[in-house]
Amino acid sequence: MIDTVMGRSNSPAFNRLSDFKKQALLTFVQNTGLAVYRQWVLNGKQAPLAEVTQVAIALMEGGVNKFLFPEARSFMAE
Repeated sequence: MIDTVMGRSNSPAFNRLSDFKKQALLTFVQNTGLAVYRQWVLNGKQAPLAEVTQVAIALMEGGVNKFLFPEARSFMAE
């Protein structure tokens, strides 16, 4: 799942970000993926891995606002 988002690091949108925003984004993606996986393991792997992966990808791609409110705009797009 991290690879799915990290693969976008070669995109024009990513390359337009400042160095700080690039690093912050990559750190967020790495930590989010690991945290979701860790929580899944601590919960006894009760959810299907495919669902866990989709939740982590949704959070990494859209952040909290997009996850909770799909119609919300991202500050990165402005």
